[in-house]
Amino acid sequence: MKSAGKYMALLVMSALLISISYFTFRFESVLILGQFVALFALYLYLAFQKKNFSLKEIITLGILFRLLLFLLTPNLSDDVYRFLWDGKLWWEGIDAYAFLPSEIAKEKILSPELFAQLNSPNYFSIYPPLNQLIFAVGAVFENTTLGVISIRLFIILAEVGTLILLPKVLLQYGKDPKSLLYYAFNPLVILELNGNLHFEAFVIFFLLWAIYEFEKNRFSKSALALGLAISFKLLPLILLASFFRKLNLKQYMKFILLACLVAAITFLPFLFSEALKGISTSTSLYFQNFEFNASLYYLVREIGFTIKGYNIIGTAGPLMGIIAFFGMIIFNILASSKMKLPERMLWTYMIYFMFATTVHPWYVLPILVLGILSDYKFPILWSFMVFFTYWGYSQTGYKEHLGVVTVEYISLVAFIVFELIERTKNNKKLYA
Repeated sequence: MKSAGKYMALLVMSALLISISYFTFRFESVLILGQFVALFALYLYLAFQKKNFSLKEIITLGILFRLLLFLLTPNLSDDVYRFLWDGKLWWEGIDAYAFLPSEIAKEKILSPELFAQLNSPNYFSIYPPLNQLIFAVGAVFENTTLGVISIRLFIILAEVGTLILLPKVLLQYGKDPKSLLYYAFNPLVILELNGNLHFEAFVIFFLLWAIYEFEKNRFSKSALALGLAISFKLLPLILLASFFRKLNLKQYMKFILLACLVAAITFLPFLFSEALKGISTSTSLYFQNFEFNASLYYLVREIGFTIKGYNIIGTAGPLMGIIAFFGMIIFNILASSKMKLPERMLWTYMIYFMFATTVHPWYVLPILVLGILSDYKFPILWSFMVFFTYWGYSQTGYKEHLGVVTVEYISLVAFIVFELIERTKNNKKLYA
């Protein structure tokens, strides 16, 4: 009977993944969230059945779940159209970093249909060079579906690497390798990485590789892997602080230099482009203009409205970024050297996100992996709650519901406090 329940849950989960991905529009909030709740319930049911799976089954099923979305044109995110836009510009011999899409559109170089699907036509491209190379591969095809599929192939390769590597890292920390299931079957992971094609897939793989090599005392390879993670998303730069006290000062400086050198080398093909200008301009705007699903920032913003009478993001955004930077540095200096590397990375990420002005659902996925390696369950809760930010899409745009955000962060903070209290009690019992 247990086997029958397991296979029925897998079958229904597969059907729901197909339904929510291929047949549901982003503005159908009730339908999307209803399906996601059902998906997550099945995921938790299968997680409790973990012992009834072999590791090979978990890896195989994880790959099959991802292949279900192979032909999907993303329905929950329109970022892929910017990917293809940038890629097509390179094939036209145009620096994708140098011009706003709205400027290019006036010249009618690319199709108006593709431009109409962009969500940020008045912002410079923020995607690093390795991403752009993958975009260029996707842009080879005139057919959008083929372009999307070609980009997805790279995502799937990164995900397969993660499914193979994560059990090995779990073993390094004396944990059950079948805890891979918490990642392999997680609906947010499948929908955001393989469905919506977000490049956190590469960040996660290279972070795992960095941790794996570090625990093997192969520090140069670890720095290489971290440098590649930074090359796909600049945010992992903050994780350089996590290695402080895990190495002596000389080793640490060499580690930082090598990781940064690897990231810098990936920019070399774009040395004579406007890459640095475009990314730095958009990054500055990111801290001064963008706000979505924030926590502490929204409280600061409300204080600003009360005192100043207007949105103070222009000053509050960069200031909170600076506070987060020093918070991460101080945490990694004060944290015990006995704290495992994934846990240091986990809390470093959390400090950043607590002060961030923008936290999209896919941003939290590296935290999920680090939580699995650190025996924290709150990232699993967050991977559920954060999806509710999709509530608010309509056929004409998006309106954020602060009630959803409030419930999300109150639930998250409460569960974090609960886990920390339980961990403290267990440590006291262990050393009593």
